[in-house]
Amino acid sequence: MDEDHRAARTELLAGLRLDRVAAGAAATVGELPAYRVLDEGETVRELLVVMETALAALAEGRAPSERERAEFTDFGSRRADQGVPLEPLLEAFRLTSRHAFDALYAAAGRYGESAVALALTRDFWLCCDHVSAAVVDGHRRRETQRLRGGREQRALLLGQLLSGELPPESLPTTTRLLGLHPGEDYLAFHLAPVPTQEVAAVEGMLREQVAALLVEPAGGSFAGLADPEAGRVNAGLAEPEAGRFAGLAESGKLSSLRLPVGLGPALPPARAHESYRRARRAAELAAAFGLRRPVADGELPLHAAVLALPATGEQLVIRCFGHTSGSRRATLVRTLDAYLRADANAEAAAAALYVHPNTLRYRLRTFTRVTGLDLGRAEDTMQVWWALRHLEAAAAGPGGAAGRGGAPG
Repeated sequence: MDEDHRAARTELLAGLRLDRVAAGAAATVGELPAYRVLDEGETVRELLVVMETALAALAEGRAPSERERAEFTDFGSRRADQGVPLEPLLEAFRLTSRHAFDALYAAAGRYGESAVALALTRDFWLCCDHVSAAVVDGHRRRETQRLRGGREQRALLLGQLLSGELPPESLPTTTRLLGLHPGEDYLAFHLAPVPTQEVAAVEGMLREQVAALLVEPAGGSFAGLADPEAGRVNAGLAEPEAGRFAGLAESGKLSSLRLPVGLGPALPPARAHESYRRARRAAELAAAFGLRRPVADGELPLHAAVLALPATGEQLVIRCFGHTSGSRRATLVRTLDAYLRADANAEAAAAALYVHPNTLRYRLRTFTRVTGLDLGRAEDTMQVWWALRHLEAAAAGPGGAAGRGGAPG
């Protein structure tokens, strides 16, 4: 822009009464419901600062500088802090821009230089674009910060509630923030750790069961998993780096999950830590035996005994499979497991193993001849079942078998 053009533009803009523009805009914007709680005088002062900053860039025919953009961004952040939602903020920006343009148009008409007025009009709307983008950016950043802080607060409170570390005097506030009802019972759930490559898939499955899943990217940090108004999972935690999810839900809401999740009994929020302790215990069983389904605490007492008595399991493994090793042992383990899962139905077990029924019967007869264990006797069958479950839990290791997709035992 040459000096003559800049001087003409400066002269034209000098005729604007920004104080009147700001006052008129503030009066109009004050009619919006979201702005009625704001002080009109303060609104005028804030608008005047923004307009003066924008006018400096407009006078020179340039885009706002980084410092000027920062002022606009701060303006958007202040509106967010004042509780003005984004849509009313954009409406207020439109109304204010209209007031400013009307004043500019009137000044341009009095000035009489059409070329200068036309260029200024074009640059006015470009400047508005820059200002609005910065204001919206500031508002969204502040809203994101507030939302993240709210999630972190809910996650902290829920963690304390589940661990039993929540002070009793904080219970009423916590239940309200988590969308829980003090007079109702909730069951705690704990999803056993899943392999890293399955975390995204598991998150997708949970999204189908709950209305919203909020996950913080920071490693080792918990995030809120909640949508109280949906009436599904009322509160939850997610630790995606470890593949763990936990929380509180209404009874029956998680029954269709195909995940290794432990469920505690339905108890009032004040006793959520009791339910969660039992949910973790049930989740350990689900993981250890590859059960991709909800498992309630106390549902699998024999499986719990297998985990609690590893020495007994080792003795029974030797009793049942000590006579073989390697691929032969693996084949025998698969055969006996399929036979017991099929409720001693040879044809069904053979079909599951893709072998002829006579082949399966031959293997069973050989097993009985070598070990003396007859699967027609309940006690012998129980020994074989225990040995199989011990091998299953041992193969899963400390991380559990959640990722293997095993069938319920």
